[in-house]
Amino acid sequence: MTALARPGLAAGVVDPVADPAAAWRSFVASPAAPPHAPSVLELDGYLTGVIVAPSRLRPPQWMAGLFNHDKIFIEDAARVQIALGAVVILFNTINTRIDQSLRRLEAERVCDYRPAFMPGDGKPTHDDVREWVRGFWKAMGLIPSEWSAIAADERTQVVLEPFSGFIDLGKDFQVDLADDIDARLDEAAALIPHMILVLRKLANIRAARPRTARPTHHGKVGRNDPCSCGSGKKFKRCCA
Repeated sequence: MTALARPGLAAGVVDPVADPAAAWRSFVASPAAPPHAPSVLELDGYLTGVIVAPSRLRPPQWMAGLFNHDKIFIEDAARVQIALGAVVILFNTINTRIDQSLRRLEAERVCDYRPAFMPGDGKPTHDDVREWVRGFWKAMGLIPSEWSAIAADERTQVVLEPFSGFIDLGKDFQVDLADDIDARLDEAAALIPHMILVLRKLANIRAARPRTARPTHHGKVGRNDPCSCGSGKKFKRCCA
């Protein structure tokens, strides 16, 4: 159900406090939106990628990346401000839900986090997951070298593997698909919520210690070696 506007909001403008997702959809459908404004699913993936990024991203940086640096036409400044307010509310909501789910995962070994591509019941469609991952991939592009370091480390690359099957690399990167590709993608989609929480944990640990203290690793890593996230636990007991 679409939220009603508060007093003071223009007719047809959705209240971002009552329903930030609907407010964003309304903005995207309006002439005020730039050409590459993301859908709600893509926006959820993008904000999630910002929140769990290996290092903290400043709002001006990720806000600019949200629109691919397109210029926003300020012919309807009020509507633009409402849309940006909706983004901030969604960011804070996702951030809170991730942290709450991470605490439960650590305390009870239960992952109850559900990204926007997951319906209330049943499994998500692969198209919905791809749309969400498109936003996450865009967020990774804000600091590609730091994400590449995670992908290159044998102890942490497994965390990004579930996302990879849903990344659209374009026509130049066509590959032969396995006969059981649908089952594999279903399994990958089911793993993404857990990996979001692991990435958040990695980011928290990195933020809590000096950058110069972060160890560098070379060669193959065993399951009994210390985890690269810095938790002090063995790899098999942590990010594995």
